[in-house]
Amino acid sequence: MKKSYFGWAAAFALLIGTQAAVQAQDQNAVAQPVTTSTANMPDGTMKLGGSTGKDLAISAAKSASHTTLFRALRVSGLTEQAAGKGPYTVFAPTNEAFDKLPDGTVSDLFKPAAKNRLVKLLAYHVVRGKLTVDKLQDGQKLKTVTGGTLTVGRQGDTITITDGAGNTATINQPDIEANNGVIHSVDTVLMPASGSK
Repeated sequence: MKKSYFGWAAAFALLIGTQAAVQAQDQNAVAQPVTTSTANMPDGTMKLGGSTGKDLAISAAKSASHTTLFRALRVSGLTEQAAGKGPYTVFAPTNEAFDKLPDGTVSDLFKPAAKNRLVKLLAYHVVRGKLTVDKLQDGQKLKTVTGGTLTVGRQGDTITITDGAGNTATINQPDIEANNGVIHSVDTVLMPASGSK
């Protein structure tokens, strides 16, 4: 099981940074064509439909909005992984998302003793298949690579993801294309249900 986390982790690393078209072949995917432009914001954040054109380590380091995520990947040792084919969908928490966690949570997760917990938490943000926002439907259940369940909420142009613990994250930067999937930046760290492994 641990080995499979590292496979998606490498995909997670590649996902955030590069651009290309990939066909989703997953039970969560609904076949619909998607086209997006590639662009970055001047402040280093990723733009709707854009691509950073780099791998995760470089992209996250340059994205002012995802430095805590980059640090979490570094601390967990996942930036060094080299495998992972995808396609995957990643719900990437912003710095502000990590800031919403109870005091001490992030620093505790970054301790060596919590490495496995951190890897599992990061994996909970990854779903097999390339799910652009036009494929996300209200009430849709998504299975994470850890076996957890995320639920999509859709009201007009607002798309939310509810985790196993009942927390709701809003997608604030959707459809950031990558060579092995797509990234959606979210405003809340997703958590598995209490008692989940």
